[in-house]
Amino acid sequence: MHSLHTDNNGCVPVKYMIPIKGELSKMYYKYIYYHTVSRNEAKERLSQADTQAGTFLIRDSESNPRQHTLSLNDGFTIMHYQINSENNKYYINPHIQFNSLNDLVHHYMMKADGLTCSLKVPIPKQANIPIAINKEWEKKRISINLSKCTNVGHFGETWEGNCKGKGPVIVKTNVSANITQETFFQQANTLINLQHKNIISLYGVCTESYPFYIITESMNGNLKDYLTSYNPTPAELVDIAIQVTDGMMYLGEQDYIHCSLKAANILLGDHNTVKIANFHLAQHLNGNKYWTVEEGAKLAIRWPAPEFYTLKRLSIKSDVWSFGILLWEMVTKGDVYPGITTNEVRELVSKGDCIYIPRGCLEPFDQLMINCRKHKDYERPSFKNIFDVLIKYDTHDT
Repeated sequence: MHSLHTDNNGCVPVKYMIPIKGELSKMYYKYIYYHTVSRNEAKERLSQADTQAGTFLIRDSESNPRQHTLSLNDGFTIMHYQINSENNKYYINPHIQFNSLNDLVHHYMMKADGLTCSLKVPIPKQANIPIAINKEWEKKRISINLSKCTNVGHFGETWEGNCKGKGPVIVKTNVSANITQETFFQQANTLINLQHKNIISLYGVCTESYPFYIITESMNGNLKDYLTSYNPTPAELVDIAIQVTDGMMYLGEQDYIHCSLKAANILLGDHNTVKIANFHLAQHLNGNKYWTVEEGAKLAIRWPAPEFYTLKRLSIKSDVWSFGILLWEMVTKGDVYPGITTNEVRELVSKGDCIYIPRGCLEPFDQLMINCRKHKDYERPSFKNIFDVLIKYDTHDT
């Protein structure tokens, strides 16, 4: 077993191991065990030098795409076991069935029970190769204490933790990232170049061994959760919008675009201090007006501007469109395009159709929503224009 706290390897008695439970358990297999590979690719990955017996992965079955396959290095050869799924039960042997893939994996980690050997460790999704990053930002892993995993997703895990000399921190790891190391560290390389009171601060990275860490300042939570848990006043909403706009003005001045501006990516600290976060999709334009979106880029479907769907490109004016959607989130405290499928959203936005302006919408959010969501990007205001409008309505007591 590998310790994320001390970076040491060692053995742990089976009786001390328990399956993952709770809210994250259902998604965990997808990001830890699951690989989008063919049978031959699985065999190649599991046959790498120094791969220990018991290393495994779960993939889609080639003979039955609706089922899964467990591929296992037993120390002598690569074995492939069909995982069947019926009536919300998973099994290799029909006499031993499980409620989830996590339960199945945990069982076969305890004992082989018909397999050629027991499962030991899922093969890492990331190869341990050198990363080009400023070593001044390097932190010793032993100085980082991870306390609680708060999210598991395409871009890895997010943990609450503590950093010696810094105190509470947020730590992102690539232990379950479905992306390359370079993509994972793109966020850190971006944050190194950005210092602003309304943009999340980078504290450091751990790059010397897998899994890698990106360490940022700790915050109280994100804007989406805040909106559903509290009832902010109009003055507070305007103040939050001003802070977001201030951060986005700075981002544009540095020739960056965020590409994922939404309530879930806005973090709040004490006294509703705003920090724009989650820069995993952010791009430096290098003097260009647009970024041509790369094939396979994972953008949140309900926030991008029409030009993303029609021309596969984004600019700072695309972030302005997303800001208009963010204002809608702030006013309604609800989901974006409720009751509409993602395919319908693509079609509506491509044609320039917009979500409605909520009745009784806060002034000046109503007109800003309209202006920010103009179909043609050059008709949308700049963040400086938006800031100048919002500041006239600032009555927040600081």
